[in-house]
Amino acid sequence: MSHKIFKNFFLVSSFLFYLTTYSSSEINSKEWNNSCNEDKSTCIIAISNEIKSKDNNKMQTLATAYIQIGSSKQKKMDLINEKDQTYKLSEEKTNVPVLFVKLPFNVDLRKKPAFVIDDKKIGDLNFTHCNQNVGCVTNVIISNDVIDYFRNGKTMTVITGVYGSNQNMKIEFPLKNFTKSYKKLTKK
Repeated sequence: MSHKIFKNFFLVSSFLFYLTTYSSSEINSKEWNNSCNEDKSTCIIAISNEIKSKDNNKMQTLATAYIQIGSSKQKKMDLINEKDQTYKLSEEKTNVPVLFVKLPFNVDLRKKPAFVIDDKKIGDLNFTHCNQNVGCVTNVIISNDVIDYFRNGKTMTVITGVYGSNQNMKIEFPLKNFTKSYKKLTKK
């Protein structure tokens, strides 16, 4: 049942993200930064990975990683009467960090991208959708233990398959300024 809750959470949060606009000038490839939509109701921390274009030598964004705080509802049983052993079903809302990574087209959608921090595989990302405006979007709910890896690490790497090739693509994101940005994000 929790899988269904998380699936719905992913769909709703992905959709809501595209309804809001973020200042891309705050997102860069050197360090994690906070960015909020225009009315400051939704904030993220983000970093990009840039490559030099072969055509005009300008830098262009290859991928973007960001964390947004979402909410998850979990059902729980509350004891109403100990003598009669009567319980009441209720819902508990908790805040959870969600890692999103926007990847370029031509990734192999049959293989889940792995995310690695300092040579330790942390987990796999799940594809949510691809479109011409953002490329292919992946996400995963992350625990506080994983946040500690982000805080203590130097580099996050996303390893994804390339469609029509046996090769994998490695996309690196430095973890510089992650702790400060995450602390600011969770204070909201």
